[in-house]
Amino acid sequence: MRLAGLAGLAGLAWGALGCGGATAAAPPRGEVGVAKAPARTSAAGAPPADATSDGVLPFDTLAARGATDAPLMREALRASALPSPELRADRDLCVRAVVAASAPLRVWLADAGGARRGDAAAVGATAVGGAASVLVPPAGPACVKRGEAVRLVAEGAAPPVVRAILFAAP
Repeated sequence: MRLAGLAGLAGLAWGALGCGGATAAAPPRGEVGVAKAPARTSAAGAPPADATSDGVLPFDTLAARGATDAPLMREALRASALPSPELRADRDLCVRAVVAASAPLRVWLADAGGARRGDAAAVGATAVGGAASVLVPPAGPACVKRGEAVRLVAEGAAPPVVRAILFAAP
């Protein structure tokens, strides 16, 4: 009888602790630790509400995405033009970037030889299928070996206003 009472009390306590709200769904297999934020798009080509006067998200807004889109990564480089300055790896690194632009661009990471590291992403509030800010590479970080360098590269029509932050781990 006493054991049943303890089990009931434990069940009640467990239920009370579990009522804190909905739990987050587990990430799909193969994407453990990669948080996916919804793309930030704007209606009818209007800049997002938190954009600066030039229509591009500020560095602080992009840096804030690092906590969810580049978890456990540190900010390694800020760039306001593309191609960005090189990020040289003093040890093996994983690299990911958050990029915002005022005009449609395709952006990707490239090594010193020009080879792409990961997939390209469309950015620019007026880009077809583009977003106000995107992750590069979109599917997850790109790997860079010690001694190698990568930079953000873009292709597009007019030279737009660009802001980008590269994150690296470890």
